[in-house]
Amino acid sequence: MKLAQGDRRPAAVITAAFAVMTLCFALRSTGGAALPPLPYAPSPAATEAVQIGRVDVNTAGLEELMTLPGIGEVRAQAILDDRAANGPFRYPEDLIRVKGIGEGVLSGILDQITAGG
Repeated sequence: MKLAQGDRRPAAVITAAFAVMTLCFALRSTGGAALPPLPYAPSPAATEAVQIGRVDVNTAGLEELMTLPGIGEVRAQAILDDRAANGPFRYPEDLIRVKGIGEGVLSGILDQITAGG
């Protein structure tokens, strides 16, 4: 049966609702057990592989921070002081809150840092 132009939207809504109901029943039938990860979700191993070689600004010490271009002892210490005063950085871009780190320095190190997993 061919659908008229005006009938396509309700058919799409019904199809989406069916997919949601199927997912709900699948979750219910597992007794709350975790389902396998979705195929498009990156695995923890893949995420870790991407971050290998990056400096974690939430766990790095003075010397490790100083390996980053444009980060000397003074800026590295400022990162440590800010982290102690304000807590961990949620995103690598949060380094901008540290005195002495501006857009230029941040853009130079952004591909070399992480704020953890």
